[in-house]
Amino acid sequence: MKLTKIDVAEAHIRAAVRLFFACEHPVPVYSLTCAAREILTTIGEKTGVVTLLHEYAADHGISLKEAIRSASPFANFLKHADRDPDAVLEGFEDDEIDPFLLIACWDFHKIAGGMPIEAQVFEAWWYAAHTEKLSEAPRAIRELVRLSLRVFPIGFRAATRDEKKRRGLACLVKVRDDPALRMKIKRVVERPKKQ
Repeated sequence: MKLTKIDVAEAHIRAAVRLFFACEHPVPVYSLTCAAREILTTIGEKTGVVTLLHEYAADHGISLKEAIRSASPFANFLKHADRDPDAVLEGFEDDEIDPFLLIACWDFHKIAGGMPIEAQVFEAWWYAAHTEKLSEAPRAIRELVRLSLRVFPIGFRAATRDEKKRRGLACLVKVRDDPALRMKIKRVVERPKKQ
């Protein structure tokens, strides 16, 4: 098997979305999401692509390292035990995953020029689950939100979190082989040429 870093990030995102919609344990979903986000942030840094964490750091006048730490508060706990083998994590909730998975999906699109179908369905799910009123959505994304609300129509927002996830999974199963949703993905990372 031959894999690029883009292939690896895509595999993490696809698996994370499937596990998320299947209402599986949140730890692997969060871990896969953070692994994808870490790969994509690093690729962005090496290639000059401004990822969402780069934007966040610039907007808040902090370093990228500080932005990463604030964007993944549970990541180190979930993957390391060298400094705190007896630690106990408190306050980790399933809904902590949503914004980080969305960041990974968006950054994947910025870097690779497209998204796997799982990321597209998650993005639509996120907009439908987290947008109270279409008029409150930023103008630049209103059409995307409108489409998302068609995919996940009336009654979706009133559903329980697990039911919303099951509807996300049903949508994914329905469209996962739709050739119209297959986006071209740039799989080779090209660093800028040094001058």
